[in-house]
Amino acid sequence: MKLSYSISILCEPQTVFPWIAEPKKAMLWQTGVNEEVIIEEKLNMIGTTFKEKMEEDGNSLEIIGEITRYINNKLIAFHLKSKIHELDVVYSIEYFKNVSMLSIESNINWKFPVSIISIFIGRKIKDKIMKQTEMEFAKLKELCEKNDSEI
Repeated sequence: MKLSYSISILCEPQTVFPWIAEPKKAMLWQTGVNEEVIIEEKLNMIGTTFKEKMEEDGNSLEIIGEITRYINNKLIAFHLKSKIHELDVVYSIEYFKNVSMLSIESNINWKFPVSIISIFIGRKIKDKIMKQTEMEFAKLKELCEKNDSEI
């Protein structure tokens, strides 16, 4: 399942990027993520591994992640694994005329039995994920623009 979404944020990339790359900040706008632990941090960030715990509707899910690409203030990519899926996520920022355009590209591969369920209700799952992404990015935009105006 491929997903993409973009939002314009009225501040510079160096204000936006830490909200994506720093776990404590990311947890403030990512719904469901309530715990993140760095397993091993690499100097250039690529290869850094972490574990996060998500909770939704009374269900919890542990995800193991690794940073696969990193360009400070421009791009961060993750490979994530859980018992229900594996996914690759890329956040990128383009900057023009005082606006940071933040984009996310995700490719989700569901594991059995969710892979079978997704055949029948894949559209519903995708719509739910997209709605959550829109809400999270709206919160991120608010946090970035508020933070930028306080500087």
